[in-house]
Parts: sequence; structure tokens; C-alpha cells
Amino acid sequence: MLELLDSKSQNHFICCEKEAMVLFQDVIQYQIDLIDHSIELADSKRAEELSLMKEDLVHIKNRKPETFHQALQLFWLFALCAGCINYGRMDMVLGGYLKHDIDHGIIAEEDAYRYLKSLWKLIENRRTTVNGRIIVGGYGRKDIEAGDLFTRICLRVCRDTRYVEPQFTLRFNHDTPQDIMDMAYDCIASGATYPTLYNDDVNVPSVEYAMRISREYAEQYVPFGCGEFVIQGKSVGTPNTLLNLVKILQISVNSGVDPMDGICKAGPVNLKKAEELTSFEELKDQYHKLLDYYIDLSADAQQYSYEVMNREVSFLFPSLLMDDCIEREKALLDGGVEILGGTNETYGNINASDALYAVKQVVYQKHLYTLKEVNEAAADDFAGNEKMRHDLLHEPKYGNDDAECDEEANDLFEYVAKGVRDAGIKRNMGYYLIVISNNQTNTDWGIHTAASMDGRHKGVFMNPANNPQGGAALKGPTACLNSLSKFKAEYHGGSVQNMRFTRRMMHEDETKVRQMFRTYFDRGGCQLMVTVVDRGQLEDAQVHPEKYPDLIVRVAGYSARFVDLPGSVQNELLSRMLYD
Repeated sequence: MLELLDSKSQNHFICCEKEAMVLFQDVIQYQIDLIDHSIELADSKRAEELSLMKEDLVHIKNRKPETFHQALQLFWLFALCAGCINYGRMDMVLGGYLKHDIDHGIIAEEDAYRYLKSLWKLIENRRTTVNGRIIVGGYGRKDIEAGDLFTRICLRVCRDTRYVEPQFTLRFNHDTPQDIMDMAYDCIASGATYPTLYNDDVNVPSVEYAMRISREYAEQYVPFGCGEFVIQGKSVGTPNTLLNLVKILQISVNSGVDPMDGICKAGPVNLKKAEELTSFEELKDQYHKLLDYYIDLSADAQQYSYEVMNREVSFLFPSLLMDDCIEREKALLDGGVEILGGTNETYGNINASDALYAVKQVVYQKHLYTLKEVNEAAADDFAGNEKMRHDLLHEPKYGNDDAECDEEANDLFEYVAKGVRDAGIKRNMGYYLIVISNNQTNTDWGIHTAASMDGRHKGVFMNPANNPQGGAALKGPTACLNSLSKFKAEYHGGSVQNMRFTRRMMHEDETKVRQMFRTYFDRGGCQLMVTVVDRGQLEDAQVHPEKYPDLIVRVAGYSARFVDLPGSVQNELLSRMLYD
């Protein structure tokens, strides 16, 4: 790398990058010195391991890695220096070294298993909460055989360790070997919550369209954080902006005022009163006007965040990892990265669409109530209006494969998704897309959101990602997956599908569950993550947390130990359907 940097014009950025590489060499030397001291105190077996570590550190201080062990050392040290909290397509980075060493008898598969198990422990101890992703599989790999070898060993480690991190992610397609899919299923069924599954046959063409990039680039998509997509080596798309779709609906119906705090939050948008919205179409048009306003605000904020970060921080180590920064002689956010994009996290998607559908039915079709009456009752948390709340709650809800209700959800999804995408295009951003993720913000923001017209009470969590509100998906897992598969992945930049199954169902009904998953993916499902627990287990863990120190659950875009979660988040998880 220093030789490459020396070949460039010595502008300020390149000079700083050279200093960064010298600093990295100093870090490696410091590790060597630590090993020298440790060897003096170690027994013979430990001294042998430390000597190998020192030998490999001496090698990578000035040279490219030649072995799997050396590549692992280089990867981990650089990741720490660069502040990397997501690790990308590691089968592409490390698979070739692994296969070479095994083919030439330098290490055995059990050695590789031991090394990767150690890496898993390092990542777990570093715990980043919603990050720590390692991605394997999928299109765009040059050495598929080496990548699959790496993947198989990783799946063994994942099953045996059951850590919260790394967020082990499997990209798959119709060519993925069946034994890898079987290993992935067995790992999930064991209760590990990993791997999360990403369907490349859907995601790759969708990313190609959504980001307006080539198929070659789209094949290098990676989910990071809670599930938003970036293009490995080519794009940056964080930090994210966020929108509360439920609150925006409430403000639009309430003459611009947030019923939670009484503050006007409609900006310059002129809004009619609820009683003036005489048709469902007028209600939606008004909602769309306010959504447009907030989408524009969020797109401006996304751009401004990059301006501030570029002014304050050069991101020297991450810039070295990108494909174009050195060639362009510019830092990451200063024109170095090829695609500067962004993502907008949307929350309460399904509560908002369920509310629209319920209002359409009880107000505009059945004429049971006026919109003003429903709006005022919701603003008062339905006090004295339990029958109205009952009527709203018992209208069809998303997640039950109800065509009309699901269509309302899809209509809102597409309006927001296309609006966000267009806002990015207008501002000449590489891309700007919604990501339907969840990092407990649905719970945190739900606390500060008034009752909604789907029957949800004030302060209660909103639905997780684009999944049904807790307790709403009543017609079984197949119906729920059918609803989930209707969203078009080509309009978003990442989406989270989270389901809970009992151990009994995952094992005794294994054939049925696998077929159900296959059908979901064949019908357009882009992603799936599964928590496997016994009925009553989470409830008991709330009462006796000391009995469940290692009970791991999938919150949404990340996993966590259940007993470590706040009570409000635990309650949201408990509300989700458990299929058995």
C-alpha cells in the first residue's frame, strides 16, 4: 500500500494516508512487542501459538498476507484501526487463503474452525449492538468453491457458539449448494438466530434498479447495521434519516398538530380539518402532502450530514478500504467514494396502513363514525370509546394475506419508497432509499406517539419493520409470509422480515417449514430471520432472568440476549406471534 501511495501526487490526503499506514505498522509492531513479553511467561504450547502469531505479524507488517492465519491477523487489526463495525463479504476476502492452505496441507479444516471460532469471540467481545455483520454467499464471488468452503466452516462455528455477534448473514440463490442451505436451517433451528437469509435472486436485480447501477455492482450489495444496503467498496449510505409514518398520519389528520404534545409540526403545508376530508381519497392526498414535506426535509438532512462529516473528519483508514479513494486522491466523503447514497428508516409503516384501511372501512364505507370522531377518540387514547376501538381493531390487519388490507400496506410502502428515491435523484445523490428496518426505535418512538387509528393505544410500541403489529397476524405463518412477499424489493434499500417459531415446529414439522420458506422466497421474499424459542420461555425469562443468561432473540435487524433488553422491548417481542 505504501508503494501505491508513493506513486500518487503528494496532496494533503495522500500524505495523510501514508502517515496512517505508518501508524498501522506501528500498531503491528506494538503487538509484536507484546507477544515477545508474553512468550517469556507462557508454557510450551502457548509459546508455540504465540510464536506463530509473531511470525505472521512480522510478515504482514511490510508484506501482503500469504496464509489464512496471516490474512486473519491483518483483517482484524485493520478493522480495529479503521473503526469498522461491519466486516463485509468475508468469504471473498478470506476464502482463497483458506482453500490454499487446506489444499497445501498448511492447516486442516479443524485449525480453520478454531481460528474462526476465535474470531467470533473477538467480534462478540467487541459488541456493537446493531452491527458486526459477516456476509457470505451469493452472486458476484470469483472463487465460489473457496467461498463455499469458508461458509461451511462459518456455519459450524455459528451453530456451536450462539453468540449475539457477529451478525452472520447468508446470501443465497438458486445455485447455492443444498448442504449449505441445510446447514443454515439446522443452525437457525438450534436457536442461534443466525444466519439471517438474503435472497439474491430477488435482491440483486432489485438493488440494480433501486440504486440505478450495473448488475456487476449490484452483485456486491451488503446489508449492514439493521439491514440497509451498501455496495461493497463502492458506496456509503449512513448515518440514516428516520421517519415516523404513524405520527405523520396523525399530524395530517389533526390540522397539523401532533396530538401527543400539541405542537404544530406541518411546516408550510396547508391542511384541511378532519371534518373537511369527505372522502378516503382526500384523506390520503392530505397524508401524501405531509409525507412529501417530511421526505424533502429528510433528504436535505441526509446531504447535510455528509457535508458536516466531511468538514470535520477525513475517515483515513476507511478511505483505504474503498475502491476509488486512492485512485481519485480524495477522502471518503470528499469525492473519493464512487457512490454517495443514503437510506431513510421508516417506522410504523404497518400501523399507518392498518389505520388507513380501518378508517376506510368504518368511516367511508360502513359510515359507523366520522373521521373527526375517530381522530378525536385516538387523540384521547380512546377513553370512553372502547366500542370504536374494538371496531377499528377488528377490521382486517396486515399479515393475514387479506388482499385489500395488504394492498393498502403496499400502496403506502410504494408511495413513500418512490418518494424517497425520487428525492435522492433530484438532489443528485447516488441513491436515497427507504430501509424498512428496526432497531427498537419502533418501541422507543412508540412511547412518544399518540394512539393510532388502527386501535393501538398511546405510548405502545409500533409494528417492527414491515412486519405485522404484535398479535395481529392471526392466520398462521403461511398467510403472514404471503403478506410479506407482496412488497416489491426494487423500491427499497433493505427490509427486515422477523418471525418466531417453537422448537417443536422447527424440528417435528421440519419438512413443512422448509417448504414454506422455499415458497416464500420463490414468491419474491427478499429476506428472513427467525427466532426459535419454546412457548412460555420468554415470559419465564422476564420473571427469572437468572435462568436464561444465553437466551438469544432476534429483535429485528439485530440479535440480543433477551434478559439484557429493556422491559419495553421485551414486551414488544412477547407481543409477536409465536407459531407452533
